[in-house]
Amino acid sequence: MTEAATGLEEVKVLVGQEQREFTLNKKLLCETSSFFRDHVESSTPTENGQDDEEDSIMWLPAESAEMFELFVLWLYRRRAFLALVDYAVPRVTRDASVFATLPKLQTLRWKLVRLHLFAAVIDLPALQDVAMDALQDLYLRCDFDVSPHFVAFLYGDCNTEHAFRLRKWAVAMLAWTLHGVERNPAVATQFERLFTAYPSLADDYKIHLEKMALSKADVRIKNPQLRLPMNKLRSGERFFGFRQCSFHSHRATVGEKVCPHLVEHSLSPLVLRSPRAGKDKDKDAGSDGSDSEQTILSPVGEMTETSFLDLS
Repeated sequence: MTEAATGLEEVKVLVGQEQREFTLNKKLLCETSSFFRDHVESSTPTENGQDDEEDSIMWLPAESAEMFELFVLWLYRRRAFLALVDYAVPRVTRDASVFATLPKLQTLRWKLVRLHLFAAVIDLPALQDVAMDALQDLYLRCDFDVSPHFVAFLYGDCNTEHAFRLRKWAVAMLAWTLHGVERNPAVATQFERLFTAYPSLADDYKIHLEKMALSKADVRIKNPQLRLPMNKLRSGERFFGFRQCSFHSHRATVGEKVCPHLVEHSLSPLVLRSPRAGKDKDKDAGSDGSDSEQTILSPVGEMTETSFLDLS
């Protein structure tokens, strides 16, 4: 039986200028995003009825292959992606040297930032939201401060629409940093220069401070790293952290209701199997263990492997 007959056709995606190759399930990819579906459907068959090889290949020259590894992890193993920070932080902090640990954490941070931006490009809000959650969790675990370089990247190098939620979070982090008890005068001076260089940053910062004042929140203690596990908060909780969906794509519609990601986990309707699962169903698959649904072999190994989680 041919690959096309089984419905398990594959698509090759080349990422970055080095054209690193990823081979992904066509149906899963197309059902995830119209960005991929439109490309695949635009492919034209050749005279013999077969897809031309070049038409079955996508090239994303402006994207990072390291970032795309995280996209593939999310695509095939949603729950493994949600455990990414839990897995990564204890692993890298086992290093004896701080100087050996920090570059690895910073690499993961930039992967998550670029994943969020890529999700905006391909119009995948659910992925934007989980990338934002992971970024907040990483900053909280590592007690990172927002850096002038990061803020300059968001306001100087990124598309305004794509970076909208990252900017909103970064501005909240900036207010918390500049008003904190450990305020660094040298860093404050760098941010003052950024306010001059990027008027939109100064405007966003002013709006954020006005909103905090209206809600009677103290920016010295309201930590944007702290993602509270619900949207309906008791009066005391809101002074120390931000709501679950404060920086999510659906924030305006959810209000104080439960975050939809907690209910749905954005799971694919397809049954996924790990290459090491053997006869056991992958834990990300359907709970009934039924073989009636289509089974897809995941290219992502176990969380102990480093191929898709290389932090070096």
